[in-house]
Amino acid sequence: MTKEKPITQLTGIVDIQLKELLRSDRNVRTTSTNSVAELAASIRAHGLLQNLTVVAQLKNGKPTGKYTVVAGARRHAALLELVKQKVITTKYLVPCLIVDESAALETSLAENVVREEMHPADQFVAFKAMIDEGAGLEDVAARFGLTVKAVQQRLKLANVSPRLFALYRQGGINLSQLMALAVSDDHAAQERVWDSASQEWQREPGRLREALTESKVDASNDPLALFVGIEAYTAAGGQLERDLFQEDHEGYLTDRELLDRLAREKLLALSEQVKAEGWKWVEIAPTSDYSELSKYGKIYPARIPLPAELQRELDNLKAEENALREAHEEADEYPEGVEARLLEIEERVAQLRDAHLAFRPEEQVLAGAIVSIGYGGKPDIHRGLVRREDKRELDAAKAGEGSGDADTTATSEQSQGSDLSASLVEDLTTHKTAALRAELVSRPNIALVAVTHNLAVQLCYEARAYDLPTAVSITVVQDAIHLYKHAKGIELTPAQKALDEKREYWRSVLPENPEELWGWLIQRDVAVVLDLLAFCAAQTVYAVRLPHESSRSRLAAAAELASAVSLDMAKWWKPSGDAYFGRVKRDQIIAALTDAAATPEEIEALKTKKKAELVEEAEKRLANTNWLPEILRR
Repeated sequence: MTKEKPITQLTGIVDIQLKELLRSDRNVRTTSTNSVAELAASIRAHGLLQNLTVVAQLKNGKPTGKYTVVAGARRHAALLELVKQKVITTKYLVPCLIVDESAALETSLAENVVREEMHPADQFVAFKAMIDEGAGLEDVAARFGLTVKAVQQRLKLANVSPRLFALYRQGGINLSQLMALAVSDDHAAQERVWDSASQEWQREPGRLREALTESKVDASNDPLALFVGIEAYTAAGGQLERDLFQEDHEGYLTDRELLDRLAREKLLALSEQVKAEGWKWVEIAPTSDYSELSKYGKIYPARIPLPAELQRELDNLKAEENALREAHEEADEYPEGVEARLLEIEERVAQLRDAHLAFRPEEQVLAGAIVSIGYGGKPDIHRGLVRREDKRELDAAKAGEGSGDADTTATSEQSQGSDLSASLVEDLTTHKTAALRAELVSRPNIALVAVTHNLAVQLCYEARAYDLPTAVSITVVQDAIHLYKHAKGIELTPAQKALDEKREYWRSVLPENPEELWGWLIQRDVAVVLDLLAFCAAQTVYAVRLPHESSRSRLAAAAELASAVSLDMAKWWKPSGDAYFGRVKRDQIIAALTDAAATPEEIEALKTKKKAELVEEAEKRLANTNWLPEILRR
């Protein structure tokens, strides 16, 4: 018969001064998953609710008067933290259970293995009960070492539908799904959305959140919300609901009717400013699409000399910009004040260059504009639109000033077939289109001009897709060519500046009117046409990887293009805190420093630094290297 092992004998709980307690290497828990700061705050508010387990320290077989902590290392660390905060002293009496040396390891293991962790749901309910009983948010946060927002998040989770909350306890809903459901306080809506999501993919957190907020306006990306602005909306009495679980989210606007009214009022005020420019008419529309704008004809601005005063200002700004860049040519990045000034100069130079363009008064009085809301909530003003009833008078005005051959040809083309039925005209011009395609196949030089002409009209002029003076149906996706919406400060990078300089060059070389571009191109050497084509094609490159990108074909093609041009991102991008290190985790910074040949000893020392210090160290060590994150390497 096997002899039963006796239960480990415990010598009893006694109070021991904190200064007599030492860390033990016999504590089986070497990795802590919870914050010592939070535990310290809890002990400060509620006292030490659980004793430590210790073993008497021996030296040469005799007690030293010290004790090593074999269970409760995190509590011990929290007490030492309170000493640092001068909340207690090292004479603080700590209740300790003293065990035999032979049982130390087993006791430590038993405490950590047998103990059952509290389910998060119980924690959420407990926090809600404290608030319901009258405790303040700030007080609860301080007593548990949490932020006020963390307490609010727990309360929000505890407020989810009781049926769904019970399902969370049972494991039928995970925490991410519970957080998504908490975006709404409407229990019926929460249950309806959950129950109607029969497929697993329909219960992804993002889809649950989207379903619960479909009747509200997303302040982060809705064009009307961005156009009006949250401050103006709330100042007018509008309510805003914030999602506590989306860090950078602006919230949801609940009063769509108020938002529509504010947007209309702002559009009307803007339309009055535009009408003061001298247009015959100005209309407003929340959005303006291709089908609406294609009903109108179009006039274009002409390039005019700048007044002497503005030309002097432009020259002075360019000189100042060149001087600033030369003065800091050797620096890795511009000082903050210099960078801000360069940005001011660039914005003003762009305004002055726009002043080079002006509509002819005799044409402007016969045309109008539509004021709408464009991408990102920015005002989108479509100037130079010509109504059908004004076209004849406009043509007469152009003829009176001796319009070019292109205008005459276009007018003649439109007048031909005016006595035929619309269906017959469509039929005959379809045959003409097929014949043009057949001819163009054997004329690569003309095809080159046609493609370049189409792209240049869209990328070097203010021509819109609904009224392009081109016979080739290639459409540039305008949203894809504007990179500023994807990366803050992209306009200040060497690559974007190089592109902007090239754009200004072509704008100064090309004819001022896009309707004159074909005649200009057809007379140029192939080398000039190819240069312009390369510039235009470059503007259409889109290698941005969007969140939750599902299609890989575009990104694979971008990788092939990068290989073909031997792209070396070290030439165009430098690592910094703002650009990279401040936006990644500590272990990713350590990995970058390891790449930079930091020794193992240096790495171990760096691991003890705070993240801000780590970011600063990475910036310094990698500043003059060609280090790149994996995603930017060849």
